[in-house]
Amino acid sequence: MNKEAKKPRGFYVEKGSFFVHAAIILLALSMAVRLLGTMQLWGDMFALATQIALPVACALLFILFALIFGRIALWTTILPVLGGAAFFILSATNGNGQMRMIICIAIAFVAAFVYTATLAGMIRTKWLNVIVFALILAYQIVFLALPVFSDAQNPVSFADGMTLLSSIGIILAMFSFSLAIRRARQTKEAPELPKIKDPVVITPEQPAAPEEDKATAEETGENECEHASAEETSPEPEEHAETQLTDELPAQETKEKDENTQL
Repeated sequence: MNKEAKKPRGFYVEKGSFFVHAAIILLALSMAVRLLGTMQLWGDMFALATQIALPVACALLFILFALIFGRIALWTTILPVLGGAAFFILSATNGNGQMRMIICIAIAFVAAFVYTATLAGMIRTKWLNVIVFALILAYQIVFLALPVFSDAQNPVSFADGMTLLSSIGIILAMFSFSLAIRRARQTKEAPELPKIKDPVVITPEQPAAPEEDKATAEETGENECEHASAEETSPEPEEHAETQLTDELPAQETKEKDENTQL
């Protein structure tokens, strides 16, 4: 029963995978960087909730669910991923330009949808998930990080730089985790054979005689009894025949004597 319960179904990850370890380390480093970069925001309750508490809580839940349920219920990591998508959407509304806000919101929706659809079984391959996070990572590096860090005239602040590095670390961690995802092989279970019941021993019983046979047997028995009683009362046929012969002989002799006298 324990082996069947721990058998992976659908998509899963192995705790000993290199990509899982890399994803966990990158997430932990990203949260540490974010805590350092947002120290000045701790006095703002909204920023504390949306820019610090939300991403840290989602990262911790993701690590916990991946380690505990990664082999048997990887779909539990959908919840922290959706929370991370909400975090990126809120971050995109911080006055970074309308076009950039639209792109970031669209990227967050696409990533959350593809990850959820993959683990829910609607998408039967992990590679679409890998491609999506690879494209997001490329966008973060090429269009966000490089222009900011390469601008010598307007150097990036410590807080903005740490926040940007934290976001890149999160996407890189998700890309690594997507590479670790595997799909369980679907094995067809052999049909159960019908169970053979124990043999039932039936003792032979003498068939009951029909009522007609009983009546016939009774009549036959009565006739035999009557015939036997008749034989006992009636004289024997041989003795009767002998008696007739002895009676007829003197009569025949007397008749012959009369005939001789007449002659």
